[in-house]
Amino acid sequence: MAPRRREHDAHAVELVEVAELDDDFDAGPAGATGRTTGSGGAHPGGTAAGRAGAGSSSVGAGRMSGGEDAPGARGRTRGRPVRVVLAVVLVAGGAGASLAVGAVLERARADRVAAQAGGLWPVASEPASLWRASTGDGLPAAVDGQVVLTGAEGTVTARDITTGDELWTAHLPSGPTTCGPDLLDPAVQGSPLVCVTDRGASVGAGRNDDGFPFLVSVLDRTGRVVGSRVLTDGVEAATPLAGGRVATAARGADGVVVTWEGALDGAVERVRTVGVAPAPVDAVGSAGAEGTSTADAPVADVGMVVARGLLHVRSGDVSETFDAAGDSSAEFSSAQARGWLRERGLPGGSSARVVDDRRTGQEDRVDVVGPDGRKRFSVAGEPFVPQVTDGGPPQVLVVRMPGFTGYDATTGHRLWHREEWPEVLWLQTDDVVVMESGSRLLALETRTGREVWQRWLPTEIVRVFTDGDSVLLATVGDELGGTDGASTSVVSVSLFDGRTEWRRTLDGEYREVVSAQGVLFAVTRTEVVRLGRGTRRYRVGDLSHR
Repeated sequence: MAPRRREHDAHAVELVEVAELDDDFDAGPAGATGRTTGSGGAHPGGTAAGRAGAGSSSVGAGRMSGGEDAPGARGRTRGRPVRVVLAVVLVAGGAGASLAVGAVLERARADRVAAQAGGLWPVASEPASLWRASTGDGLPAAVDGQVVLTGAEGTVTARDITTGDELWTAHLPSGPTTCGPDLLDPAVQGSPLVCVTDRGASVGAGRNDDGFPFLVSVLDRTGRVVGSRVLTDGVEAATPLAGGRVATAARGADGVVVTWEGALDGAVERVRTVGVAPAPVDAVGSAGAEGTSTADAPVADVGMVVARGLLHVRSGDVSETFDAAGDSSAEFSSAQARGWLRERGLPGGSSARVVDDRRTGQEDRVDVVGPDGRKRFSVAGEPFVPQVTDGGPPQVLVVRMPGFTGYDATTGHRLWHREEWPEVLWLQTDDVVVMESGSRLLALETRTGREVWQRWLPTEIVRVFTDGDSVLLATVGDELGGTDGASTSVVSVSLFDGRTEWRRTLDGEYREVVSAQGVLFAVTRTEVVRLGRGTRRYRVGDLSHR
């Protein structure tokens, strides 16, 4: 296509030609491994502009040469609407203008993907171990471009999330200290650092001098304590949460009272009660202490821990798990992310409401309600919410009823249906949904339900990530046939055709692979390891990395 300006009729002809080429490509051959377009699955003659898109996630955003830490172009095809829009730019302003627009759109898309839970900056090749640090006795936290580690005697140290360079060290009062939000929490980005110190533990079962054991401290990104608060008497456990909050637990008449509150002002957001049982007693009614009967037997200790944004509360044999909002595991599926079930999580600010009304024989239904509170449409079935997305509102709602069905998220129009019952919907973008079904990983076109590719899963998937082009699978064991369940592999699979792009096996002590602020980490019982390549500078909002 010539870059010079043409008459109006010539413009129309060229746009038709571009659309026809796109139609031919999208209708190209597809087999068990999906669509192919020559060498490596790249669109012939593709450009960075032709692969860029702001409003849709696509199977083909690219990468820059040089590795992971910057968005760019990698030679894959993007969604048709974006290509046609950029064709207008190409005709009107020339190739230079289209490349500039494409670079901006591509960068915006990479920013959006990396900001999501499970989202990553482009990972072009097998990641290496860039740096590692001891985690001491606690879990690492991550805020504002920093990984925060707690040490002995109240020492808190921050490292640059990309380079591992030590940024600051703070000294809090002596005692076991937990800082958060933890590195595994998908809501870490932009949260203030909150640390809870159990000062009473440093003097055995006694109290601190002021009679209250728990101290809450909030630190800024330089390690300076900007405020602190002593928790009230009666608090038996406390732990930091994302968003500048803490959770506390105290005894109540009906069990353990769990409170979500502001770290410094103590403003109560939510209160839940966990029913508990007395401590175990022996056959004659003794609780383990001479002269103690069942009636006055002590209750079990209370423990709380936060992992992946979920709060786990335990007292004796009774335990309960809550999400960040305080909903219990009985009220949401811990196996699924909330995704488009969040308020205003659908196109146009609409919301999804799950209805379970057995009186009418309809046990599962999803009502879609507009911002004005009026119901727009209903679909029958259980919400099938993806674990990971590319950050945009879904254009298709997937439900199970049995089988599973895709509906237009704006109109409720049924788009496709498949007669099988997949276990987990791992990933959904505007172009592809990737799910696990009967030991298979299955990829479908989001709008049509047409199978793009599938592959067998000889190992268990424990977590997935995406950079918009690929789905990264964290699996237990070695996919090549090993039986060591203590090892974890990270396998990068192309969203375009299902081929394996690279594999990294983490041998030895069990490692949990997590994403934080768009980068990969492996966490062991004693270390945190930053995985990646390159030191290219990039920026997400006001957050800089190297």
